Amino acid sequence: MQKKYYRRSKSHWGVNAGDKFKVIKDHHEVNGDLPKDSIVVLMEINHFPTTYYVKDLETSRTFTVPVHTVKKMP
Repeated sequence: MQKKYYRRSKSHWGVNAGDKFKVIKDHHEVNGDLPKDSIVVLMEINHFPTTYYVKDLETSRTFTVPVHTVKKMP
């Protein structure tokens, strides 16, 4: 049986799917880069370690970013 903390969630500590974030430092992945100051939308939250699965609004590409790489927009 899979433990519940291995699942993705839609909300965690006041952050919810659909919230907008601004990338505060460059993020690199094998499939591409997410530049600083990009605007992204949270799709899901991964746990242990906590990371955000986000979608770039400009390119429609998805990335998994650490929590400290983005800042929630008002």
